[in-house]
Amino acid sequence: MRREGRYIREIADALGICVATASLWTLGTVPRKRPAPDPRKKVVLPTLERMYKNGFPISEIASIVGVPQGTLYDWRRQMGLTKNRRTVYVTEELRQRSHVQFTRDPDGRRAEEAARLYREEERSTPEIAKALGVTSSTVSAWLASKGIAARDSCTLRTRQRLREANLGAKQWNWKGGITPDRVRLRISLDMKLAREACFKRDDYTCHDCGQLGGRLNAHHIYPFQSYPELKFEVSNLLTLCKRCHDAFHKAAGGHVHPVIGPFLPPKKKLEVREAPARYEYRLAA
Repeated sequence: MRREGRYIREIADALGICVATASLWTLGTVPRKRPAPDPRKKVVLPTLERMYKNGFPISEIASIVGVPQGTLYDWRRQMGLTKNRRTVYVTEELRQRSHVQFTRDPDGRRAEEAARLYREEERSTPEIAKALGVTSSTVSAWLASKGIAARDSCTLRTRQRLREANLGAKQWNWKGGITPDRVRLRISLDMKLAREACFKRDDYTCHDCGQLGGRLNAHHIYPFQSYPELKFEVSNLLTLCKRCHDAFHKAAGGHVHPVIGPFLPPKKKLEVREAPARYEYRLAA
């Protein structure tokens, strides 16, 4: 009976003896540390193999044959059956039922709203998730379904928020507002945006030596000190590499030398209008 795969308890009940006696009588019948063969295998294994190859999931087979899923997984590995891909048993009908049951956006309107907030209002994924009452992962999945790629740089709105979060006394190195106005204006967000627009317009190329990329400066054609109203005008900026910019100002008497503009590089004279037109770019509020 033990060689047939019967358990010790079953043998003891069949012979009317205790479990200890049955264990002693069957000692050595089955190799040590090797479980006895499960008698259910003879009936279940052919069914398991047939149904699994036909695309039935283990969970459904377990409910039919009455064997735990974990046991069927072990038997599948012992039989050498390759793991089924989900596409084998996940039909389109099952996908639709799962979508209706678990989706947070059955009609697609919330996904459209998430896409609008992301593209037009430039909101971040956590902000959209908070506004729509879902998780960030859900918003990311909605955006991916609309073919919207994730941003690879900070938006203007994010830069403004970071600036506000570190402005004045909120900044760890703040010393009571002792930074001179000329320095504060040059490192302001408005100046950074104007400089970026200037570089993009000039294709990141120095107007004097033709250097592409590297350390570039935005040179004010009408001097910064003499024409403060034009300090953020992109049409009043010119792209120069740092070497040409330093050499130009050194020849003109230094960076802070008061001059009446316009200042243009000697090698490439540009036509400068009396009232420079405003170049379209976004200023910080």
